[in-house]
Amino acid sequence: MKDVDDQDALSESTLRRALRLEADEHTPRLDATAIATAAERRTAAEQLLRIVRGVALVGVSLGLEAAIAVAAFTWLADVDPSGLYAFALAAFAGLAERAIPLAGLATDPSVAAATLAALVFATVYERSRRDVVHVQAT
Repeated sequence: MKDVDDQDALSESTLRRALRLEADEHTPRLDATAIATAAERRTAAEQLLRIVRGVALVGVSLGLEAAIAVAAFTWLADVDPSGLYAFALAAFAGLAERAIPLAGLATDPSVAAATLAALVFATVYERSRRDVVHVQAT
């Protein structure tokens, strides 16, 4: 491993733990002191490069979000909901036209009397058909 920098070189045990090659090993915990020590070993140029990369990543993601928001706003601004409202209103009016005869039929007194009579006859029939069952627990 001659071409690898000493700061980036990993020991064999670290590689084995990372690759989980040994069955009896526990998962490594997040070691804050090791992270802080590794951060202290970085030079100012490396730290500046990391900061620039982080800012660039945030900038790119904000730019993508802004572009998507502008595209969505322009697309939604072109949508005309009046056609949808007109369709819903026409569908409701057509349903109401077909429901008016049914409402008149349902409010007719003879229909109410026939419905009540059917309910009474069904109740009487079910009571007369009921079999008495005796269950004995053993």
